[in-house]
Amino acid sequence: MPNVSRLVHRFCGAEFERLVFAYHVRAGWTEIAWCGQAGGDHGRDIFGSQLLDDGTRCRAVIQCVNRSSLTQNKAEHDMQRMLSSPSKIDALKFVTRGAVSATRRDVIQTFAKANGIKIYQSGQA
Repeated sequence: MPNVSRLVHRFCGAEFERLVFAYHVRAGWTEIAWCGQAGGDHGRDIFGSQLLDDGTRCRAVIQCVNRSSLTQNKAEHDMQRMLSSPSKIDALKFVTRGAVSATRRDVIQTFAKANGIKIYQSGQA
């Protein structure tokens, strides 16, 4: 069996976004649109809705980061761009090719909270 992480490492940005989009379609997300490949997306690579356990829907922007790490600068830049988007969302979800440390997640969460953005984490609304 091929090493999946090595295969993903070779993906260009559009291929990575397509993989993330396909995953979310298969995971049951609805009202899903792949915006990133066209440019002018306001930091919204993918936009969709997930049915939560309590029966409500979470409308989220999925930001694809096809890099070995998610830097604070990249996260803040993408969140600022998303804030200028006309779409109403409930949460933002980063999908990265590499691991994100707990320290980095905490700093991103603090910035997001200060700007009224909820960071989506699997299993949470």
